Amino acid sequence: MLLLMSLIAVACNRLGPGPATIAGATPAAIDDEVGAIGSAAYRPDDYRLRAGELVLAANEDDIPAIFADDTLFVDAEAGSREWQDDDLVIGLVIDGDARAYPVRLLSSHEIVNDVVGGRPVAVTWCPLCYSALVFDRVVERELTFGVSGYLFRNNLVMYDHQTNTVWSQILAQGIRGALKGQKLDLVPSQLMEWGQWQAQHPHTRVLSAERMGKGTGSIVDPYAGYYASGLAGLIGPGGDDRLPAKELVVGLVVGSQARAYPLAALKERTPINDELASVPLLLLYDWEVEAIRAYSRRVNGELLTFMAGDGAGVVWDESTGSEWDVSSGVAIDGPMRGARLQRLSAPLVYWFAWSAIYPQTELDMQLP
Repeated sequence: MLLLMSLIAVACNRLGPGPATIAGATPAAIDDEVGAIGSAAYRPDDYRLRAGELVLAANEDDIPAIFADDTLFVDAEAGSREWQDDDLVIGLVIDGDARAYPVRLLSSHEIVNDVVGGRPVAVTWCPLCYSALVFDRVVERELTFGVSGYLFRNNLVMYDHQTNTVWSQILAQGIRGALKGQKLDLVPSQLMEWGQWQAQHPHTRVLSAERMGKGTGSIVDPYAGYYASGLAGLIGPGGDDRLPAKELVVGLVVGSQARAYPLAALKERTPINDELASVPLLLLYDWEVEAIRAYSRRVNGELLTFMAGDGAGVVWDESTGSEWDVSSGVAIDGPMRGARLQRLSAPLVYWFAWSAIYPQTELDMQLP
């Protein structure tokens, strides 16, 4: 725990020495496909884990992962007595099972092993990178994850208990160990405020601090000062100065291409019709709940182009004139009524972290 407190002090105040490189580590090169932020693989030639890239910031499990079951969750009404409306949560829905995981709690745990809608998932949060990603925990077998204490280019490194493989969160891939090169399947999730999440999902359940034996009032995000500071990571922000280091971007990877969309520009340009490695993309900013939505523009084999709707929370497609709900991706009026857009995983992340993991990333800087 002392080492964990030192880590937080470095993150927020830059006190004391920086984290140490693992002595004598000679990680093997990555030979297989690199996991994609999306559904395809990413294989940049320069993605080889080099000696010294894994950095020791805390001891294994100093940051304790959560192993959740239904007893740790409460309904929305009880959750609202614990969590403030403006508390950030990671929200996901699988087969009608809606869950919320408060970031204020996850900043001291970083990983939740859970089963949602019958699907084993790992809900992950890297406070240094401001990145929330959810993964399927089945890779050849069901895995459970812990916090390794390492950083890879400032990003959370997980390990699994079954094979002791270490995994990069943003890369979504095993980077050393028995499952090196194996990809983690991403599960679309949403980073938004608790009040907005539970208004959209009134039957949601939320991870309860009280059920974990903690008083919610005593839970303070140890990285709150870091978010508001000019500091970027523990080992330096890297050298890509196309954007300020801690500007928030939405990152997508398809095939061999990575692209980042500055959040501020996305807000101004929404909806964005784009294409990445032949995959047609729709990026939206949902002003009603201040959240990002990403979808494929191909529906039943038909390629659609979207325009802003007449009201908040809706868009329409030029081809059929159908009206679509931004939040759910479902056509609510017109010839396509009832059709649903495929959700894509498009995490929000600090620019320094995204560009360090994907140094060849494109940057969409178009203005409205």
